[in-house]
Amino acid sequence: MIKAFTSILLFVPVILFAQTWGQIASMPVGKHHPVTFSLHGKGYAITGSNSADQPTDDVFQYDPAINQWSELTSFPGPDRSFAIGQAYNGKGYLGFGASNTSYFNDIWEYDPETDNWSLLTNCDCSGRRHPAFIIRDDKIYVGLGDNATGDLDDWHIYDMSTDTWTQANDIPGEGRHHPFMFPAGDHVYAGMGHSGNLIYDDWYKFNIETDTWETMADFPGEARVAGTQFGHQGKGYVLSGDGSNHNFMPTGEFWEYDPETDSWTELTPHPGISRWAPGSFVIDGAVYFLGGQNRQSGAILNDLWTYQLTLSTSVNEFESNRQAQFYPNPASDMLFIENTFDGNATITISNISGQIVHQVAANSKNSAIDISHFESGVYTVFIQSDTNTLRKKLIVQ
Repeated sequence: MIKAFTSILLFVPVILFAQTWGQIASMPVGKHHPVTFSLHGKGYAITGSNSADQPTDDVFQYDPAINQWSELTSFPGPDRSFAIGQAYNGKGYLGFGASNTSYFNDIWEYDPETDNWSLLTNCDCSGRRHPAFIIRDDKIYVGLGDNATGDLDDWHIYDMSTDTWTQANDIPGEGRHHPFMFPAGDHVYAGMGHSGNLIYDDWYKFNIETDTWETMADFPGEARVAGTQFGHQGKGYVLSGDGSNHNFMPTGEFWEYDPETDSWTELTPHPGISRWAPGSFVIDGAVYFLGGQNRQSGAILNDLWTYQLTLSTSVNEFESNRQAQFYPNPASDMLFIENTFDGNATITISNISGQIVHQVAANSKNSAIDISHFESGVYTVFIQSDTNTLRKKLIVQ
């Protein structure tokens, strides 16, 4: 058991550091079109198509503390691929997609505390695959996608507080599927994607205060479809996907969108060529990128890569209660950890790529760790007992 006691927090400004991609533990199986998000410091990859190109119902969870995947209880809805989802307020949401000739309009809520799924009210819209799906301010915005009738341009809003749907104005551009989308700033955004042989680079903002659309500046990179995306700290990100010929691009392009200036900045691409229908989630300011298909070889991929986007302003911040203390921070030679564990615990230190660089049993009240051989950079310290896992950021100078 871990007993709580008062700890002193050390605040330091954000520190710039080299940003590179690192490969970590692969998923147990290859997938394209997984639904991906993070909850409580763990990542999820749910449903999607397997290496036999068949829809699935499996749920995999990634724990960065131990750099390991585990399989959870299967998704209770129909097997599917081409679905979409996002995490919000400690729960996960997943819906839509297709299985063979069936197109779904359902939406499900996942509670990670109980590993339980609940079916919410179906959208009063047609079933579809590859739609846009964005959560902001207790509402889910869904639209676009395609089904047996073709590409769609409609837009619908689900109110979590009333469990009801309303229809809003259609997107100004053409109907499409496999768009990019995310929340950024005060509103939500969608665009790009494709319809038939047309690959789009247009971009739109949906104003959630007025429920109206605004046409934004076109995406400055190669027109694209079928990548992955996420919102983080008020900005939006698009990563990888197919280019303007609906085939792979030479690099896994990575772009950041600033809603205040309606502008894009290109970041470091993921290693290798771009890939079709991968997934991504963000934990502690690091993006985790996984799966998809290599369009050059046809292989369905199961690798996992990570890239540090941002640091918390408070680098000595616990994810949960402040139940242990270490010092100094920043550090260069020795790291001292004080704890009040009853029984055994494990101290694990990981680098920004999620690789474990030090691990030791902590069976006493205090620990001293020699870090003089660590490279300068940002690390994560995990303290894990039988009942709790605590996490803090460490800067090594």
